[in-house]
Amino acid sequence: MNSRRRRIWLSLAVALSLAVFLPGSVLAEAPVKNVILLIGDGMGINQITAARINLEAGAHSVLNLDTMPYTGFSINFANNNLITDSAAAATALATGFRTDTGRLGTLPDGTPVQSIMLKAKEMGLSTGIVATVKVTDATPAAFLVNADSRALERDIVKAVLAAGPDVLLGGGADAFGINPFTKKPKSNALILQALEEGYTFVADRESLLSLEITPGMKLIGLFIGGDMSFEITRLPTEPSLLEMAERALEVVGHNPQGFFLMIEGSRIDRAGHTQSVKELVGEVLMFDQVVGLALEYARANPGTLVVVTADHETGGLAITGGQPSGEPVTYGWVSTAHTGSMVPIYAFGPGAERFSGTLQITDIPRRIAELMGIGDFPALKEGY
Repeated sequence: MNSRRRRIWLSLAVALSLAVFLPGSVLAEAPVKNVILLIGDGMGINQITAARINLEAGAHSVLNLDTMPYTGFSINFANNNLITDSAAAATALATGFRTDTGRLGTLPDGTPVQSIMLKAKEMGLSTGIVATVKVTDATPAAFLVNADSRALERDIVKAVLAAGPDVLLGGGADAFGINPFTKKPKSNALILQALEEGYTFVADRESLLSLEITPGMKLIGLFIGGDMSFEITRLPTEPSLLEMAERALEVVGHNPQGFFLMIEGSRIDRAGHTQSVKELVGEVLMFDQVVGLALEYARANPGTLVVVTADHETGGLAITGGQPSGEPVTYGWVSTAHTGSMVPIYAFGPGAERFSGTLQITDIPRRIAELMGIGDFPALKEGY
């Protein structure tokens, strides 16, 4: 084991020892049974503000996000760049380690690290991914795979399927080998092994919404060849993020031991890259509906922790003028790329107060793990 890895292990050992022996340690309490982690890709404070003032009451409107009792900020730079990409940021959120841009679940030297989602799976919890981009894209993939590059899509597909999440809903049908015309797997499709192992596959909105959810079901839904459409131009065959989240919660909610569900509002980022306020607002408002769903579920199911954050801000959006009524409003952008801005954190449920203040992005999964009673996190993959 090289000196870098020895230092990592030493720091982990010290942190875990302190957590175990401190009086009233949250590790001893393990109050969290279910985790719903919602990530608004590219969602900064002004993206949320833009969505709020586009509601009927303008600046006086109240989002579901606004009702969450604990808020904070996340400092999200990558290991090698002040401006993170989604791969490095999602790795931080999934594993508790910073890494270089482009990497998924691996340290800068290539060492693979553990995902909190897969640690939850080891504990017997159900796991799920919902996204509005390809499910092999950076954010969903970081919770399931270890890869030196986010560009290795075929390898990522294999690793995603090998990870065995109970729910996988989003875009990316082409990479899994789904025929774009018949919506059936091709003869050499990578998804075939998953179907042999008992997964149910759906390819359109109607099939998803009419599906009977049964205990123990494992579900894959791939609704378009690549990334899903913006909410304001969504195709009739594509379910909304809210509809996917509802079905995902039904599947993972059957497990009496609990679940870890990650839901990404992926296309907020895409709207920032193109500087499209209209598409951006539509994406954030849909994401906020899903936040409302998560809060409703948490209120009805004690032991559910809801954490909402972003991986980074995109575009440097600013509200530059307008009336409290929301008409008219003017906007400005400073970039078509990501920025180094802090992003918000919102939390509800047991331990939610631990997500207030200014945190490092890596603090988020570490604190979730403590609240879940996961004692060996963050950690390198076994054998490293």
